[in-house]
Amino acid sequence: MKKELEQRFYERWPSWFSGRHEPISQNLMAFGFDHGDGWFDLEWRLCEDLEKLVGPGYKLFQIKEKFGTLRWYDSDDIVSDAANAAAHQRIREAEQESARTCERCGKPGTLRQGGWWRTLCNTCVVPK
Repeated sequence: MKKELEQRFYERWPSWFSGRHEPISQNLMAFGFDHGDGWFDLEWRLCEDLEKLVGPGYKLFQIKEKFGTLRWYDSDDIVSDAANAAAHQRIREAEQESARTCERCGKPGTLRQGGWWRTLCNTCVVPK
């Protein structure tokens, strides 16, 4: 994801992304959002929803694409068991939504295999 898009997350939820300043042996957020720009809106909605559920110790360790879909790794430090279940259900929903959202542009996409798994729309599947 472009650095300027990542920066919007860092400014809105600074404590969640504080690991980007830690050594990679402790936190992989130093690599940033390791995927295309198309999932920005999906992740922004996810963060807004999580904001209602997570506690002050919530922290992200890695956000990336794997096998064509979003992977979201967090501290698991939520307020209660019920909030933990709700937060992780919402994360699973976002990961599933990423399989229908073009990683490059954010339009509706399809999970495709061609050497690598990628979720792309019909326009972005054509090599540029």
